[in-house]
Amino acid sequence: MAARARTQDRLAVLLVEHDTDIAHELIDAFVGQPVEVHLCTDPAVALLQVGRTCPDAVVLGPASGRLGAAEFLSIVREVDRELPIIVGAGAGSGDLAAQAAELGATAVVQRPYPARRLLGLLRSFAREPDEVELRPMVIDLGRLRIDGAVPQFWLDGRLVQLPPQEFLLLRYFAERVGAVLTRTELNRAVWGDKHGVSSNSLTVHVMRLRKRLGDHDHDPRWIKVIRGLGYQFTVPSADTPDDQETRSVPAQATPAKRSPDVHTG
Repeated sequence: MAARARTQDRLAVLLVEHDTDIAHELIDAFVGQPVEVHLCTDPAVALLQVGRTCPDAVVLGPASGRLGAAEFLSIVREVDRELPIIVGAGAGSGDLAAQAAELGATAVVQRPYPARRLLGLLRSFAREPDEVELRPMVIDLGRLRIDGAVPQFWLDGRLVQLPPQEFLLLRYFAERVGAVLTRTELNRAVWGDKHGVSSNSLTVHVMRLRKRLGDHDHDPRWIKVIRGLGYQFTVPSADTPDDQETRSVPAQATPAKRSPDVHTG
């Protein structure tokens, strides 16, 4: 095992996980990334896979049956002290988290697995981390999902395409839900230090994003102006038919019927 060969720009990962829903959620999150995930639901079979495939890392969740996760970890460590093994611990994991460090786990992460953090951790195990080029990951905020690389998003399941600079602005907002972001910070994030960019460009792009998100300039719920500070991005709950009818009426005409803003994040 110590002589395993590693591809410079890709990582081979053995995922030992009995919950196939959790496993496929992680696999789907890694689509397009320089990571090849091989799923094995049985730790006993996974032991054979470790020897046959020589993975760059193992992600190990709780297991039951002929061989438990703790036993799997203990056996691997008897013959290979260097193989990175990341243990996923959470509800239903029993004493695995407490045993992991003692048995030689390289790291322990939350389960279900935080895809973004796990991907960065896996990259750090590469022989040449700089050679492993990660793609931006999909941002999933429930109602809103934003592509990692293609300038598009899904709102309540509906695909919306948008220009590159609006895409950069939306991702920057979505990565900082609830935070108040200054105009200076947003300008730098989208246009960098370029000269000649109109001071009105940010305002125009925010207005366009609001329209794509179905927001209202007079009563925005997605992108709000925080007077004297900047903008705040939130994910409101979906409108009911009554809410939609109420919001279609000018706010001053029906002040008593306006639904309160709902914030998450």
